[in-house]
Amino acid sequence: MIMTVALSASLLLSATPAEVATKPVTYSGFTIQVPAKWRVKKLGPEVVHVYTGACAKKAAECEGFTLGGPMSIAHGNEDSAYTPSRPYQSSTGVVECPVDKKLFADGRGKLVSAGKAPFGKGRRAGFAEWKLTCDGGSVTYPQRVWFLKTKKVIVVDQWKTPGLGAILAKAVWK
Repeated sequence: MIMTVALSASLLLSATPAEVATKPVTYSGFTIQVPAKWRVKKLGPEVVHVYTGACAKKAAECEGFTLGGPMSIAHGNEDSAYTPSRPYQSSTGVVECPVDKKLFADGRGKLVSAGKAPFGKGRRAGFAEWKLTCDGGSVTYPQRVWFLKTKKVIVVDQWKTPGLGAILAKAVWK
């Protein structure tokens, strides 16, 4: 059974797009193709969450990534405008740790990498990957952010979703 699950996961992650059934997700002028089994839910007027995996009882968030627009950007730095020099954090209050709801995200972290990343043909997004901490470093989790300032789009991934960079690189813009 373990071998079957590992083999299935390996095939999913190594399969070409033609071998994995996909569905379109359209948001704020672009469309991406995601695996058909992923679920998409609108969380507010301009926020969409793409659920990519399990909703563990221990976690405060389900595995996946969030697509946000102008309001998400305007409040992406503790209720001030998002800036790529800091992790994305839209709340000024106490926030549960995404990977363990019994802990609190402390807003601290280390920048792992930053630069530009493809986001559709001919477009490049500002990209940053952080290693963030909860409860003074007792637990860490990743946060990856793709930010297109001119298009007013932000993608926040706190689960290091496999293949997300490649999916965004193939985005089709109107």
